[in-house]
Amino acid sequence: MISAKLSPDPLFLTILFPAILPRHLTLLLLILLSGCSTTPDKSVNDIILDAVRDQAIEEGNETTLAETPEHYIKLASKSRGEMQQRYLVKAAELLYSRGDIASAQDQLESIQAEDIAGSRHIQIQLLAAKIALANHNPAQAIDLLPGQERLTVSQFIEINEIRAEANVAMGYLLAAIKTRVEIDPYYKDNEKREKNHRAIWSALNALSPVVLNDISSSNKALQGWLELIRVMRAAQLNSNELRNEVLDWSMRFPEHPVGNTLIERLLQAHLGTPSTDHVIAVLLPQQGPYQAVTKAIKNGFLSAYYADRTQSPKPVLRFYDTSRKDLDFVALYRKVVQEGADYVLGPLDKAAIDQLMLSNDLASELEVPVLTLNYAEDASSVADNLYQFGLLPEDEARQVAELAIRRNKTRAAILAPDGPWGERLKSAFEQRFTELGGSVLSTQHFNGNIDDYGRPIKQLLNLQQSNNRHKDLQHLLGTELKYSPYRRQDIDMVFLAATHHSARSIMPALKFHHAGDLPVYSTSHVYTGNKDRSADMDLNGLMFCDLPWTLLGDHSLKQTFKNNWPEQQNYTRLFALGIDSYHLLYNLKLLSSYENAQFVGQTGNIYLDSNNRLHRESLWARFQNGTARYINTTIAPKSGISIESD
Repeated sequence: MISAKLSPDPLFLTILFPAILPRHLTLLLLILLSGCSTTPDKSVNDIILDAVRDQAIEEGNETTLAETPEHYIKLASKSRGEMQQRYLVKAAELLYSRGDIASAQDQLESIQAEDIAGSRHIQIQLLAAKIALANHNPAQAIDLLPGQERLTVSQFIEINEIRAEANVAMGYLLAAIKTRVEIDPYYKDNEKREKNHRAIWSALNALSPVVLNDISSSNKALQGWLELIRVMRAAQLNSNELRNEVLDWSMRFPEHPVGNTLIERLLQAHLGTPSTDHVIAVLLPQQGPYQAVTKAIKNGFLSAYYADRTQSPKPVLRFYDTSRKDLDFVALYRKVVQEGADYVLGPLDKAAIDQLMLSNDLASELEVPVLTLNYAEDASSVADNLYQFGLLPEDEARQVAELAIRRNKTRAAILAPDGPWGERLKSAFEQRFTELGGSVLSTQHFNGNIDDYGRPIKQLLNLQQSNNRHKDLQHLLGTELKYSPYRRQDIDMVFLAATHHSARSIMPALKFHHAGDLPVYSTSHVYTGNKDRSADMDLNGLMFCDLPWTLLGDHSLKQTFKNNWPEQQNYTRLFALGIDSYHLLYNLKLLSSYENAQFVGQTGNIYLDSNNRLHRESLWARFQNGTARYINTTIAPKSGISIESD
C-alpha cells in the first residue's frame, strides 16, 4: 500500500498538483508541514481526493464533479508520468463503480502499466480482474489476479473475494466456500463480515446433497458451516424442532464466527412456513391427452403427502378436474378460493396459466398462492402470488453451456432436431454460451423421425468439404489417392439436443465420422431414467445433466414408485415433479422472501427468479459401459497466498 509521508518541498507539490490554485497549495503546505500529532499522515490517495474536492469547490460544482471519472480524466490531461496514471486508474475505478464496464475497460487499457509500481500495480490488476468478472469471464478474472506472495490485508481480502466470486460463476462452489472461510477472520468491519457470511451461505445453499454429504473438513469454522446447512436442510420438511436443532448446533460450535443476525434471519425464514391446518386445491386434467402426465404427478404428490410425518394434522386435499377445453380458469380459481383453499397447485396447461397471468381483474387479487406445473409462454410475465414450476428444458441447456465454459470448451457445434423443442434448447444453450464468452461455430438440424444422421453430421463437421477437396485433387493429378476424411478442427465440443432414441444413433454416427475425440454434452432427454445397459452402450462417453431423483440410488419413495406403478416408469421424472410440488408449497415464502434461498428437491436445487419462475440446478452424469454414472463437476484447483498487515 502506498502511504509514505510526502516531502514538504514546494516544488514537489507544484509538480504533483499543477491545476490547484495557490491558496489551495498554501493550505496543503500548512497541513503537510504541521507537526500536529492529532492529524494522521495522509496517503497519496487522500491528497488526490483533497485536491479534487478543492478544485471542484473553486469551480462551483462540488456535488456534481468532485467524484466523477470525467474530472479525474481532466486532471490526468494536465499531469504527466505516474501522477497521470494514478488519475486514470481512479477514473477507471469510478467508471466501473457506476456500471460502465466497457468504458472502464477502455480507460484501464490506456494506462501505461510500466509507469505504475508496487501497490498501484496490484490495484490495476484487481480492477482488470473485476472487469473480466463483470464481462462473464471468471477464468480470465482469476488469471488476472496479482501473483505477489506478500500482500496487505485489504489486498488479500479483495483478491480472494474476486477469486470466490469467479469460482461461484464457474460452478466451483466448495472452492469459493473455502476461500471465504479463509478470509473471514481478517475482516475488521462487521458489515463486510456479514456480507461475507451471506455469500458463504449462498454458496452452501447451491451445493447438491450428494456433494454436501461427501464433504468433511478439519477446519472447525468450515465444518460448522457445513453442519449448519445440513441442519437447515433437514428443517425444510420439518420446522417444528428447528430452534432446538440450531441450539444444539450452537453448543457444538460455540466459537463459530457466524453472526446472530444471519441465524435469526434463517430461523425467521424457515419458521415462517405455513401451518398444516389448511386446504390445498389441486387443479389437474384427469382425462384427455394429459391424463398419463397427470397420473404420474398426482402419484408423486400423494406419495410425498402420505410419507410426510412432520405434518399433524395433515392438510386437506381437494382435487378439481380441469380436462374441459372451454374451462374458465379464472372462474375456477375464484371457486376454489370461495370453497376454502389456502393454496392452489396447478394448472398444468400453458394456456390456462396464461389466463391466470393475463387476467386484468385477477392480477391484483391472487391472495391465495398458486404453484403452477408449467410455465407461461411469456418468460417475462409476472403476477404476485403466482409461482411457475416445471421441468423446464431450457434450464438444462443453460447448465450445459456453463459446464462447457468451466471446462474451457469455448468453440461449440450444435446438433438439434427440427421443430420448436429443438429450437428452444438450441437458443437457450447458444444464448448462455455466448454470454459466457463462448462461440457457436456450426449448427445443424436433423429429422428426429429417421435413423440416418450421416448427412447433418457431415455438414456439422465440414466433412463434405474435405471430400470435395479429395475429388478435386484426384481430378488434378489424374490418379487414385488414398483418402481419410478430415473433420474441422476449430470446434472443441458438441451440444446435442436429442431424445434417447435419437442419441443412441447419433453418438455412434459421430464416432464413425471421425468425431469420437470431441466431448459431447446433452440434457436429461438422452436418458430414459431406467437402466438399460444393452441399449445405452452406444451412449458411452456422453455427458448429460439430470435430476437427483434419476441419478442417485434407490430410496423409499423411489421404491414406492417402482413397486406400485411399474407401467409409469417412463414418467419417472414427472413423479419426482409431483413430490417436489408438495414440498414447495411449504417453502414458497422462504424462496420468495430470503435472498439466495434454495430448496433441495428430487428435481434439483430449486430457486426463484425475479419473475416468480422456479428453476432447477441438476446433477451431472456420464455414460460408462452402458450405465449413467454420477460425476462431481465441482472440483477446482487449489491456490495459496500470504499476507502482511496493512
